[in-house]
Amino acid sequence: MTVKPEQALRRLSMFVGERAIPLWGEAGFDEKAQYFHERLAFSGEPIRDVPRRLMVQARQIVVYSRAYLVQWSPAGKQLALAAFENARRQYRSPDENPGWIFSVQANGQAADRTRDLYTHAFLLYMLAWLYRLDRDASMLALADDTLSDIDRIFSCGDAVGLLSKVPGPKNLREQNPHMHLFEALLALADASGQERYLARANTLVQLFDRALADPVTGTVRETFGADWKADRASGENSVEPGHQMEWAWLLREWERLTDQPVADRVVRLVAHATSYGIDREKGLVRSVVREDGGVVNAASRIWPQTETIRALCREDSGGKAWPGLVAEIIEGLFRTHLPRELNGGWIDQVGQDGVAMVDYMPASTLYHLSGAAMDGAELFSNLSR
Repeated sequence: MTVKPEQALRRLSMFVGERAIPLWGEAGFDEKAQYFHERLAFSGEPIRDVPRRLMVQARQIVVYSRAYLVQWSPAGKQLALAAFENARRQYRSPDENPGWIFSVQANGQAADRTRDLYTHAFLLYMLAWLYRLDRDASMLALADDTLSDIDRIFSCGDAVGLLSKVPGPKNLREQNPHMHLFEALLALADASGQERYLARANTLVQLFDRALADPVTGTVRETFGADWKADRASGENSVEPGHQMEWAWLLREWERLTDQPVADRVVRLVAHATSYGIDREKGLVRSVVREDGGVVNAASRIWPQTETIRALCREDSGGKAWPGLVAEIIEGLFRTHLPRELNGGWIDQVGQDGVAMVDYMPASTLYHLSGAAMDGAELFSNLSR
């Protein structure tokens, strides 16, 4: 029986709101120590003997802030603010150097003192959603301080681009942390109405046009040299379908906030991802393909599925089969990654052979699932235009 897209989206929303958010707000939160667990066992028990990444705390704080605001979690605000205060104590400059450290041990002591751009981007995104809770100006002040830290720590002499890690390689540039910095700046601009965040986001669109997107295929590449040149010739670079869709979504957000048209960019991103990045027999988005369409890694993770769902919910179908494709991917997501017996949990990675590649549930996945569930349901009306 063919599932209608509105039914599939409703099923996803119910899974996140009624099963996943309660699970991770209870078993996934240490009430005594006031932090979110890094991962759960398939039994639902916390796995405590692993470092806790700041990125995971920030993502979970976003999830529960959003869940509170849409009335999916009455306790969401309390959980988010408690975890934030704990994170600020444990991760912000414990070595008295600028910025936030990457992870702490189970006892709260520093585990990895690396300064990571990807993590700092999620800090900014977290602060945007915390600001929405109470309009607390201190959240924006901390965001501004963190942006200053980013400039001080990760500057590499480029007009726009930044280093990924410090300490770390000096001759490597990566699109992914820049994409999430773009996401964070848009969220700050949207929440606060402050032009300074949007002005900085504009420079990342310039980077997208100048270096990240391949001029021939329109796809976003992953890694570059210090000169922002791609690793290989056009057509030969690896690209991730999930990131094409994530950029499509974020460029549409930028369009919403600036009234600057992005259709030429987005159409190419979506066309490549839907043409080469989806295994239609399985209803799953592949992990990695090449610019020329060749499959590099056909394994499946949850996040490319959810980013594809969310992006396609926003696109005018224009006679294309986006509504049906959204339903197919949601069905594939449940069939492969969201077994009922995990009671709101997931199998994050599954190989091409259908075998689970991990034996635990990472908390970081909830950010992607909740984003697709909340934004996809809200934007579904676009599918039928």
